[in-house]
Amino acid sequence: MSPTTLYLAKLMGAYSLFAAAWLMWRREAALGLVDRISNDPVFESMIGTLRLVVGLAIIVGHNRWGGALEALVSLIGWIALMSGIATMFLPTGTLRRAIVWMRFKEKLSFYALISSLLGAALFIGGVTA
Repeated sequence: MSPTTLYLAKLMGAYSLFAAAWLMWRREAALGLVDRISNDPVFESMIGTLRLVVGLAIIVGHNRWGGALEALVSLIGWIALMSGIATMFLPTGTLRRAIVWMRFKEKLSFYALISSLLGAALFIGGVTA
């Protein structure tokens, strides 16, 4: 396993765990941020740019598909890249419609659980490999 894979797995895993905890303990702040981002074209473009940069950084530095952990890290990079491009170039309001379609507010606990499970898998995989 490459040191890059282990580093990115631990980094993304820890981030996902903190993000899940934030979603649960600061629910109103999280919902407010999502609402603000999805209703402001400037914030929406900024988030798209950040996703694009993170996705490119992961793909350029780590586009490996050999093992499960490597594939998961690379997949997250590609998802970040594609969502960044979509957020930047799709019409304003597409992100807002996606959030409504996902029923983010009603299913926040579910999304926090997914984030924590993904984070735990990445972090444990990065630490124990």
